Amino acid sequence: QDLKSPDQRDEIAGARASLKENSPLLHSICSACLEHSDVASLKASKDTVCEEIQNALNVISNASQGIQNARAPPEPQAATLGSALDELENLIVLDPLSVTEEEIRPSLEKRLEAIISGAALLADSSCTRDFHRERIIAECNAIRQALQDLLSEYMNNLKKGIKIGEKELELHINLKDENKMKKRAGCSE
Repeated sequence: QDLKSPDQRDEIAGARASLKENSPLLHSICSACLEHSDVASLKASKDTVCEEIQNALNVISNASQGIQNARAPPEPQAATLGSALDELENLIVLDPLSVTEEEIRPSLEKRLEAIISGAALLADSSCTRDFHRERIIAECNAIRQALQDLLSEYMNNLKKGIKIGEKELELHINLKDENKMKKRAGCSE
């Protein structure tokens, strides 16, 4: 049966994209679950990915049969390492004009700590080898330091940009005043 409805074609395209995105995740999460069966957040991540794959398959099935898919509001993601990474990624996109260090630093640090605590759970697992545990801890500490360095650099550059902007504005105002004075002087001759 040909899909004549553009909405159905769009639904299938969206479902296929979801399958394409979630299939490798399912493989990785299942592998991690086999190695770290005692980590609850991995099980929650696996369940979330399986649910998304099942929803995508249902959308394709319904659209191909001409059944309208009910649009359910998106459910909030479970508190998983993956969702913590997504939150951090969304927070990193900053508008330089609205950024204040007092607001952004604690927020980024909180998101990063959520990620690091998820990684620490993996490191503390009985299935994690000592070498990997030490490496995870070292990388977590390196990430903490990198975030602090990046935030400091960003705020320094932002402050420099504001100073440059103020100087440019002052120069522009001075040039306008000079032009007005020249015009007045030219008119009086």
